[in-house]
Formats: sequence, C-alpha cells, structure tokens
Amino acid sequence: MGATPSIPESIDIDDITNNTGLSKKQISSLWTRFYELDCDARGDAKGHKGYLDVDDFGRVPKFDENPIAPRLIKVIFDDFGSDGKLSFPQFVAFMSTFGQCERGGHHQHHHNHNHNHSKNHSMQTTALNNISSTGTKTPLENVQYCPDDTPKTRKIKFMFRMYDIDRDGHLSKEDIQETLKMMVGKISDDEASIIAEKVIGEFTNEQMNSKVSLEVFETTLQTLDFNDKMGLKLLK
Repeated sequence: MGATPSIPESIDIDDITNNTGLSKKQISSLWTRFYELDCDARGDAKGHKGYLDVDDFGRVPKFDENPIAPRLIKVIFDDFGSDGKLSFPQFVAFMSTFGQCERGGHHQHHHNHNHNHSKNHSMQTTALNNISSTGTKTPLENVQYCPDDTPKTRKIKFMFRMYDIDRDGHLSKEDIQETLKMMVGKISDDEASIIAEKVIGEFTNEQMNSKVSLEVFETTLQTLDFNDKMGLKLLK
C-alpha cells in the first residue's frame, strides 16, 4: 500500500481551520482517515471518488453492529452532507463536533456557499435566516449549529438532533419511542410508550404530554461529565 497523498490544493485548509477550530495537524489526520474510507464499490481504490457515501461508512469496522447506525448515518448526511455525499470539508465539520476546540468561523455558511445541499438542509438554512424581528428564535432555529457554540454545546446539539426524529426542534414521547425501537429492537409499542413517558417525565417534572426543548435538555445534561467521553483521541 502506498502512502496517503497530500490534501489537494483545491481544499482550503485555512478555511477549514477557521470554521472548525482544528489544527492543520488534526485536519491532516482526518484527511488520512477520509482517504482510507473513500473507496469504490468493491471497497478498493482508496481516494476513488473524492467524497464519502453511505457504503463507505458501512465499511467502518463494527459500525453496522450499532443498532442506531442507520439513524446516525441519516443525521450525518442531513446535517453535514449534500445529496447523499460527504466532501472532505463536510467530513471535518462533522468530526469536529467531537473535538474540544473553539471555532472561529461559521461552517454552516461556508457549507451553504460551496455546496449544493439537500432539500432538508436548505430548509434548515432558510430557518436560520428567518429569525423574527423580535430576535426570538424558533425551536428549530435553536438546535442549529452556531459559530459561537462551545464544544460542549455542539455535542449536546448533536445528541439532541439524534433523538429528534421528526426534526421539529423538540423531543417528544414519540421521538423517544422510535429511538428505543431502534436501540432495543424487539420491544412492544406499549413497553416503548411506558419507557418513553418516564424518560420525558425526567426532563419535564412528570408533566403530561410535554415536549423537551433544547434548553431543558442542555440544563439537564450540564451535570453529566460527557464532554470528554464524546471526544475523539484523534482530535485531542
């Protein structure tokens, strides 16, 4: 096997550094990983396409064994990708969620400027630009990634968006039920409903038919030491 080629000159490393807060050394490490994952249909010819697709992630060891792998794939490509593809800058934007670095730019704007995006991503971006004149954000706008997010806040938003199945900016009983079914597999609707009610109740002080906002979700998680646990050694 030959050495991994250098990052193409067409990729603006300085821009990626500004948008993610990662060092050039960290970005270089991610390029190596990206290049190894980017394969043809046979899983050969590394660096073949110049982007990653769902099949590339499926070749990550034991990835398919994770019961929420399909959900994770959907969130990655909906939030960071374009038309079922993940370019290197988009891959770095995703991976930087698990870093500890403060960022200096707005990766979402950069992403929108340089790539054609999916209908869902276009709707999310439009929501970002349609904040009302009062300055009040909608629940959906609140869960968008922002350039001034702390590393911990970005992780919290990523977790929230994993659970927010219907993408309405709230966690409902139905969201939790669907997540449980993905994680557990064989579970009845009644069992999932009971567990989901208890989970929502933990966040809402047992208020019936309540939904969990990002603010409530974040406040509850602030007491948990998950920031380092959701980090990657590659980005430390």
